[in-house]
Amino acid sequence: MAIPVLTSQSTYADFYVNFLLPNKFCLFSDELTVNWPARRLWTQPNGTVNIGALLEGFKEDGSLCVADCRRLEFGAHPTLNLSPSEYLSYWKSRKRHEDEQLLYLKDWHYFRGHEPALFFTTPVHFSSDWLNEFFAFRTDVDDDFKFVYAGPKGTWTPLHSDVYRSYSWSVNVVGVKRWWMFPPGEEKKLLSTQGHLPPDIRDRQFAFQDEDSDLPRCYCFDQFPGQAVFVPSGWYHEVLNLTDCVSINHNWINACNVTLVWNHLRQQLREVKTSTDDVKSTPGWAEACQDCLKAWEGWNYAEFFLLLKYVLLSRWMRLSGEGLREKLPQTALSSGAGLTSFRILELQVDTLLSDLAKASPDLVAHLRDTSRFSGLVDFLKQGIPSAADSPDKVEEWIRRHDLLECVRTLKDMFADSDFLQLGLPQRMPLHWLWEEAGMMS
Repeated sequence: MAIPVLTSQSTYADFYVNFLLPNKFCLFSDELTVNWPARRLWTQPNGTVNIGALLEGFKEDGSLCVADCRRLEFGAHPTLNLSPSEYLSYWKSRKRHEDEQLLYLKDWHYFRGHEPALFFTTPVHFSSDWLNEFFAFRTDVDDDFKFVYAGPKGTWTPLHSDVYRSYSWSVNVVGVKRWWMFPPGEEKKLLSTQGHLPPDIRDRQFAFQDEDSDLPRCYCFDQFPGQAVFVPSGWYHEVLNLTDCVSINHNWINACNVTLVWNHLRQQLREVKTSTDDVKSTPGWAEACQDCLKAWEGWNYAEFFLLLKYVLLSRWMRLSGEGLREKLPQTALSSGAGLTSFRILELQVDTLLSDLAKASPDLVAHLRDTSRFSGLVDFLKQGIPSAADSPDKVEEWIRRHDLLECVRTLKDMFADSDFLQLGLPQRMPLHWLWEEAGMMS
């Protein structure tokens, strides 16, 4: 199948309209990352991985979680913990032990210990990132969705779709990867008679792009140093390192895929409820299902609701996450005795949003009637401002699109019986706002 490749001539507006909004896959040429310091710092003069430079500066008592690609357990590679020096020793001596272990350093939060700007700059095409922005804003957890992957030739990632139904982007800093990517729905053609997806599809046959076949349609391509892959929501993929490789990867959510993320979260809750249906008469079952959802999926309705309130506040007030954090009312902390750190943050956000709405009747009106986001519906039909328009104009359009999709998703949540059963909308001090906006009917 033909691989769409974007060059330096492709604008943010082009990518937003032609790939983000329709949830289509593409590959970016290496021009996108030509000035990244990481491409120089992590590459030897002969073009191979400078593993020593990559691991430099990490504390010896730190722990790296690595996957053994020689083994599969329940469709995934089992993991073990190594110190930086142990992994460095493995890397240097791995050819003597290839038949025993094939260790892949994955999902490494490298940039918690290093300043990202010293290694890379997030391409503008991927800059509308609710997920990492929200987690950087949060005071109750220290987490992000920014990773480094490092693995020798032959390491691989089993067939999967990305967490939360998020987008992801992956830049191969060093080495060559091979990808197999399936448009949404094609993965169903891979299901076994027991309804399970295979972890490894490299030996399968695939259909051509326009072929009417029971075989799955698949994009198979090689990714070279500096190139970036955009993985849309819900696209299953498997990745093999053809050489020793290092990559930088982000997961992210924005206005273009938030509906897909919400629908996936609802589906995951339905599966939790089905699996615990025999105890649904137990008091607190709905709340217990949310705990299970958090353990299984990584977050739950309360966290997703807080994400939407964060986006609503930050876009309406035109503030960064750091700027918004400075606005959080400290008076809310006085009532936080005995509350979890998440509940305290939730109370601070709710208080700030309540105060803002009381001072801004226009915000309440926009919550009540999304058509007040003037011109946005037309923009959605016609595309965002052309490449000839200023970056500021494009950025403003995306801010307004964020607001529109945030409010639309809030309305979808308020129409969900499981969400209402949790009592989250009834909590003070925001109950009046949802009533006033007509969401509680």
